[in-house]
Amino acid sequence: MSKEDYRDKIEEHRQSFEEEQKEQQNLSRVSRMNQNGSTNKKPKNTKRKTPLMTILLVIFILIPLTILIYLVKFYEPGKTIEEAEKDSMDDAVVEIDKSGDGAKASAATDSNDKDAKANNDKDAKANEEAKEQAKKDAEKLAEKEKATEEAKKAEAKKAEEAKLAQQQAEAARKAEEAKKAEQARKAEEAKQAAAKASTHTVKENENLYRIALNHYGNGSEATLAKIRAANGMTSNTVMVGQVIKLP
Repeated sequence: MSKEDYRDKIEEHRQSFEEEQKEQQNLSRVSRMNQNGSTNKKPKNTKRKTPLMTILLVIFILIPLTILIYLVKFYEPGKTIEEAEKDSMDDAVVEIDKSGDGAKASAATDSNDKDAKANNDKDAKANEEAKEQAKKDAEKLAEKEKATEEAKKAEAKKAEEAKLAQQQAEAARKAEEAKKAEQARKAEEAKQAAAKASTHTVKENENLYRIALNHYGNGSEATLAKIRAANGMTSNTVMVGQVIKLP
């Protein structure tokens, strides 16, 4: 027989007991009314003994109800009473464990909330530090760019000065070359003038002695020999229009 069949039978017994109890209560009420002589007359205050209905209530209602509760909650076919009690204890332990798990879950939730708050605070602090670091990096970058710009300006100025110095050196070199060229030109002109001045064209009524005397102020034989050697002459004879070198 299954558990449902047991429940149905117990429910039928309980209903029949309740109907019998109601009938007995009605009969008892009617009999008391007849004994008192009037329905409106109040019963005397007498010492009441334990009525039969209480005993019947205990026997026919409470006991079956207890059995019904046992069958519904604890009884299973094939199990002894000790096993059912053990299962009930296990269920109680499970309930306690569930309540403990609930407390643990609540504690875990509180811990998670605290961890989340700590993480939020940590993230906020990290964001602030990141902002400060970004600000510092931006300042460093600006300083670096400024230093780079100043270095470029200094380099450009240095290049300009170097270019100007090169131009000045080039101008000085050209001036020196021009000066040397002018000096060379003057030297050449002086040389040409000296070369021109070191020759003499023989005129009429002139001889080698007179030419030496006019140019050197001395007509000695040594001077004449010098003139002859410079012109490849073997004698002192000269002709009009002859160009004579005067060393």
